[in-house]
Amino acid sequence: MNIISRYSDFKSNLGKEVKIIGKIAEEIWQHLTTFIESHPYMNYFDLDDGHQIVIYTKDEISCKEKLETTGKLIKVESKHKNPRSKITDKYFEYQLLVDSWKCI
Repeated sequence: MNIISRYSDFKSNLGKEVKIIGKIAEEIWQHLTTFIESHPYMNYFDLDDGHQIVIYTKDEISCKEKLETTGKLIKVESKHKNPRSKITDKYFEYQLLVDSWKCI
């Protein structure tokens, strides 16, 4: 299992079980979201490198400081947010289906 510390490592780990360390975000950025029945809790998660992702968990996270998450890295896709964009009509974000977490 790979430990990911940078957002730039997400592409090569898509679909794999990974560990990501960060903390629940205090400031929420705009993100794509989805509903995953098996993981009904959603949190915005700040990585140490300054990026933010959305994570989905089976239960509520109680950590106020850093935590280690383990789960499957997924890609959530949608049509592009800007209707005038001619580059692509797809937009995606990497997100995490968390199977376990622990406060560190």
